[in-house]
Amino acid sequence: MNQERDLKQSYLEAEKSIAEVQDPELKRMLTRLMERSKQSDISKEVEEIKKKIAKAPKREDQLVFAFIPHEMAKVSIFFPMSDRELKEDRRLIQKIEHESRWGKIVVEGVKLAIFEEDIFLTLMKIARKKMNHIKGQYVMETTMQEMAKILYGNAGYTKRVYELIKRALDHFELIRFELSLLRDKRIISIGGIIQHYDYNLKTQILKIYLNPHFCGYFLESMLTNINFTLRRKLKKDGSKALLRFLSTHNSPRRMHILTVLNAINFNTNQPMFRLRSRTKAFVRELKRHGVIGDKTKLYKDDTVYFDVLPTKRQLPE
Repeated sequence: MNQERDLKQSYLEAEKSIAEVQDPELKRMLTRLMERSKQSDISKEVEEIKKKIAKAPKREDQLVFAFIPHEMAKVSIFFPMSDRELKEDRRLIQKIEHESRWGKIVVEGVKLAIFEEDIFLTLMKIARKKMNHIKGQYVMETTMQEMAKILYGNAGYTKRVYELIKRALDHFELIRFELSLLRDKRIISIGGIIQHYDYNLKTQILKIYLNPHFCGYFLESMLTNINFTLRRKLKKDGSKALLRFLSTHNSPRRMHILTVLNAINFNTNQPMFRLRSRTKAFVRELKRHGVIGDKTKLYKDDTVYFDVLPTKRQLPE
């Protein structure tokens, strides 16, 4: 009885959050998925885990995992990488673990790049209109042309872009997420982002089957949106990663630049003078695009304060 009451309360809170979403199509998609998840077996498991993790002590410097609620948010799964680091043999990983007070998140498979985060956000944008729930599966159908246009406008219709999209889908299928709840001595394997996809080379049609457990965990975090039109104007991967970081920190306190760079998965195994230079470059680009204001300041002790300006944080048409 208590479990049913808690589950009902969890849904009421989620519905209240959805009611505050301004984008009408996003609101409709979230509402539709919420109603369908109430009838699924997965929802009960997901809600149970969410409630346990939500009770864990909060820390000021929690980072947001792209697909799970803020209470569980710890790290990003996407990494700014150099051309050398982007080579396929360097991206294969055995295991990356992120510790927290409630447990840890384990990521296995392949190191995901920032351009793959662009592709992930593109999928989420298309899913607003085209996600279907069929016999317990989350299915969406799109085309290479549709994805390329969202990513790069009319300049995106190239063989190279299509190859990048396909490789990202391969990586989304390969990667595996695992949650370890230390208190309960439990390990929950979520799996990958997608289960499989069907790509017709002749028609360029893509049918993508998303992992339903993944959908269950990222559902609420879709309320933390990224301005994709703005994001694709940014030239530097670090600036894109910092935009995402600031989208989850409305009033960030003064932080050390190493804290910030580690938060966005930037390679900090470099001389400090180079990290200062990179941070300043990211700040300049975000200032130029109106993400942060003139009160943003890098101090002599290598701390930084971000003057985050109000912005419409939702995926635009």
